[in-house]
Amino acid sequence: VFIIVLGTVIGLSYNAFSSKGITLKGSWSSQVTSDSVIVPYSYQKDDAPAVSLDYAQMKFQSSKVIFLDARLPADFKTGHIKGAINLPYEEFEQYSARVIAKLPANEEIIAYCDGGECESSLLLSRELRDLGYRNVKVFFGGWSEWQKAGLAVETGE
Repeated sequence: VFIIVLGTVIGLSYNAFSSKGITLKGSWSSQVTSDSVIVPYSYQKDDAPAVSLDYAQMKFQSSKVIFLDARLPADFKTGHIKGAINLPYEEFEQYSARVIAKLPANEEIIAYCDGGECESSLLLSRELRDLGYRNVKVFFGGWSEWQKAGLAVETGE
């Protein structure tokens, strides 16, 4: 019992004074970037830049961006950002050849998935980076935030 109590006290003390300590209360599933964009803890500094709903909407209105939906095809058919292309991360090998052929290397790409705790868009952006795409961004608010804002959506393929 003494060892357990001592270990707990040492662990909590280290956590309290460590720059990488975790909060003991609240949501552990995300962090906030300097742009006030909420990203998952797996997001790293060298990942594709995270963008806000406002940025995604601005780019959508300018028509100078390709939206990639990283969700499964069934979810995509139910509803997606208008004009988005489905490239499901979980089935990347199956879909990538067909979709990648349509993606200009210099065009801005915004990947998204369900939002919240969905990381498929982040993982998809890493795959695209490995294929040489450098102008990829991730919209972590994703489908749920886009739909909640009442922005342009469509159904089907």
